[in-house]
Amino acid sequence: MAEIQNKNSQSPKSGLKEQVKKEIDTKGLVRSLYKDDSGKPFELSSTQHEIFDCIFKKRSPDGRRRIHIETYTQFGKSEVVSMAVLTRAATFPEKWAIIAPTRDKARIIMGYAIKHIFENEFTLQRFKIKEGENIDRIRRERSARRITFNVGKNQTGEIFILSAESKLKREEDIGNSLMGFGAPNLVMDEAALISDQSEAKAMRMVGGFTKIHEDFVVKIGNPFKRNHFLKAFEDPKYHNIVVNADKGIEEGRLTREFVEEMREKPYFKILYDCKFPEEGEIDDQGWSPLLMEDDIDRAMDKTGTTEHIGERRLGNDIARGGSNFTSWVLRSMNYAEILGKQQTSNLADVSARTLFLMEEHKVSPNNTFIDEIGVGGGVVDNIRYQQKPVRGVNVGSQALEHGRFANLRAEAYWRLREWIKRGGRLSNDDDWFELTGIPYKPDSKGRVRVMSKEEMKMRGIESPDIADALMLSFARAIHGDTEERQKRRKQKRIKHTFNRGALTVRSGGY
Repeated sequence: MAEIQNKNSQSPKSGLKEQVKKEIDTKGLVRSLYKDDSGKPFELSSTQHEIFDCIFKKRSPDGRRRIHIETYTQFGKSEVVSMAVLTRAATFPEKWAIIAPTRDKARIIMGYAIKHIFENEFTLQRFKIKEGENIDRIRRERSARRITFNVGKNQTGEIFILSAESKLKREEDIGNSLMGFGAPNLVMDEAALISDQSEAKAMRMVGGFTKIHEDFVVKIGNPFKRNHFLKAFEDPKYHNIVVNADKGIEEGRLTREFVEEMREKPYFKILYDCKFPEEGEIDDQGWSPLLMEDDIDRAMDKTGTTEHIGERRLGNDIARGGSNFTSWVLRSMNYAEILGKQQTSNLADVSARTLFLMEEHKVSPNNTFIDEIGVGGGVVDNIRYQQKPVRGVNVGSQALEHGRFANLRAEAYWRLREWIKRGGRLSNDDDWFELTGIPYKPDSKGRVRVMSKEEMKMRGIESPDIADALMLSFARAIHGDTEERQKRRKQKRIKHTFNRGALTVRSGGY
């Protein structure tokens, strides 16, 4: 700790250069500053030490300013990263941006950093409390979007968090939440779950610091997807740190018995072997992705020139609380776009917005498909009360081709898949990549079964609200006009009923 304080008496720039040049005992530094959950000095394992060292010194041992980290699950990577970032921000006048796929995940590293602030005098004395803030509340709740430190000479070190999600399209777009910020130091937590588009916008944050060689990027996570996280792993500009379960056994943090027990669990290869899935790979439970990232990327209209052709349908997926979103998607014969997503439990508000979007985009009630399971039934009832006979959809009901699909959800998702494979276009929006997280496999009868939302939640997969809204627009197999013609023809038929041998014409006629 004294070593850091002495450096701080130098100018920030020269102090930083000295820090990079000199090999200090960072393992001992952590032990003197921070505590583990039992209140004892925090002892870094050899691989935790390597991670801390790279971040605190802002370079790999061979001088690279891009770090790629994969570890087995529950390794403690978020806590180690938090200590390195905290030590750095409390010492030097720098900004550190922590970005994660969701707001809750972004708070994890910040929560650890706040916990460790109060474990030593060095970080606590430099911690700046804003007017109106309560230090006890911050300490108790471990919750803040931004924390700052007085590092001397009227200069400030700063840590702030951002999420790669947006609340409502057209109002708080992902670009607005990331692109307005700049920081020389960028940490992406659970990086594989951040889409390629969001990652590109996040990387722009460090762009202004590349000329002065102050840009520093860390990507951390489990290798769930073959996206920018895989490209970084293969990029020679990145220094790779891979800590798999075998290394955990070697360090005494895991037992071989536990690892063997987990080998039969889903995603073992990703969570413990730290290996990326192969393109189109079937997992241990027999699940395959409905669509690949290349499918979505090819379908996206990056020029914004595609216009709707033909009948329009509106899909409305209703949130069931928690972090889920109520979502609206508009689809025509050739094109689909996201109209909005919103966290709300107010069914009246959802009903009003759905009615507004129907009117704005000229979608008939017959072509409006609303998830009617659970709370969604209230939205269907509200709108029908307005004399708008919208279609309530129960995706658990029997499929039209029930010999081929386990239920309507599987059948509708398969139609969606075929629509995209045949050239259906998507608006340029990274939320469409939810479609790559929809797994399917054959059931015991050989029918296509798509994983339910409940199963996804148990596996830690984010709720695919936008994907489900698009899927609902495929709940009816045929074109609306064709369906109406079939109805009219049916009504004109002579209906026969036999009552005691007498033929009765009930309605209609030629």
